[in-house]
Amino acid sequence: MAALNELLGLDMPCGECGRRHKVAVRAVLVADDALARLPDVCGRQATGRRLALVADRRTMAIAGDAARAALEQGGFTVGVTIVPDPKPDHSPVCDDTTKAWLESQLPAADLYVAVGSGVVCDLVKWIGFERKIPYVCVATAASMNGYASDNVAPTIQGVKCLFSGIGPRAILSTPQILATAPHHMTVAGLGDVMAKPVSASDWRLNRELFGEFYCSVCADTINDIEPLYLACPADIGRGKPEAVRILFDALILTGLSMSMAGTSSPASGGEHLVSHTLDMMSMLDGTPHDLHGRQVGVATILGAAIYQELFALEKPVFRDSSTPTSAAFWGRFAAAVEPYHAKKRAKTAEAAGILQRDPARWDAIRQRLAPGLRSPEKIKDVLKRAGAAHRIADIGVTRERFLAAFTHAHEFRDRITILDLARIAGLMPGRAEELVERWVVT
Repeated sequence: MAALNELLGLDMPCGECGRRHKVAVRAVLVADDALARLPDVCGRQATGRRLALVADRRTMAIAGDAARAALEQGGFTVGVTIVPDPKPDHSPVCDDTTKAWLESQLPAADLYVAVGSGVVCDLVKWIGFERKIPYVCVATAASMNGYASDNVAPTIQGVKCLFSGIGPRAILSTPQILATAPHHMTVAGLGDVMAKPVSASDWRLNRELFGEFYCSVCADTINDIEPLYLACPADIGRGKPEAVRILFDALILTGLSMSMAGTSSPASGGEHLVSHTLDMMSMLDGTPHDLHGRQVGVATILGAAIYQELFALEKPVFRDSSTPTSAAFWGRFAAAVEPYHAKKRAKTAEAAGILQRDPARWDAIRQRLAPGLRSPEKIKDVLKRAGAAHRIADIGVTRERFLAAFTHAHEFRDRITILDLARIAGLMPGRAEELVERWVVT
């Protein structure tokens, strides 16, 4: 696969899938003098000298103040907007309410500068896309794969959603900022990138079952760098600059894979649905939830375990496993979840029929997906060595709460994942408790 720099600003037809792959990101700069060079970067991307800088109170202290000073010294007019915490000791969230507030506060600008990680960058990406105003990102942690992605993953009326935006023109940070980010944020990034083999396999599963779009050029963006971060989890956990930089590059490459594909599928499968479901449960009962990547890491262990068990089966019995949307579980979100689940029910019925009628399809799926997977033992070991979340206790949920998320996550979003394949093959929900006990309790 091409190196990171070869993908920046990409706009090319793909000889494999026939689609045109585009990348909005034109520069990725991680250097000691990155903030000093920010005015030059913004000058190449902005049509004027008015900038709107967006941060939260934490990221403003980490990099926002220095970024503003450099930009003002470079001759820009900089309006600063601090996204407020929703309540004491709670970080901002990317939802429709926060977006509406931010839209009302942003000054007129030729370019936005997002200083932060997931929430700040998604909010700016969302608004910038709608207003057709480009933006530059100053990354404050190697905590998630969305920096370079075109996708926005907000919460709208309480439901985790996903839609297209446009990625930043440039991503900047310094080795010091990334290396000294809070440990729990860095290892959240590791959890997010560890999901790639499972999520990419879920993506290919839809190709094998339904002939849907899949492109290995997009799916394989991190193949060359994967051995590097798998080999240094303890150094990532200790915040060693060279190891965190490897992780950051892997996260950027993962984000680029989603932009190139025009979908989140290369890096978001069943494991992400479990994390989103935990978030929505917290919205229902007001209980705090952990960082997305930390939850994803735990769920990825289970996703890999399910694949391992299913692919060991020579002749599983496939059947339509559709069930109604659980109003008792989803509460006030049930009506919003139902349209997604209705499409999912149709697809699971179709998948079961395909696998019942064509037993050879199962062998083909196993042969084609297995090489891209990683064992649950390997994933758990890497996360554990980094001090990352690898047990449900690490993400602050009870066994009962996690089991509820694990068994209902398939109901929202209409894309088939390993969670659905497990139900079609009869593994879920009957084995859910045993799988959780074996893989993510201790």
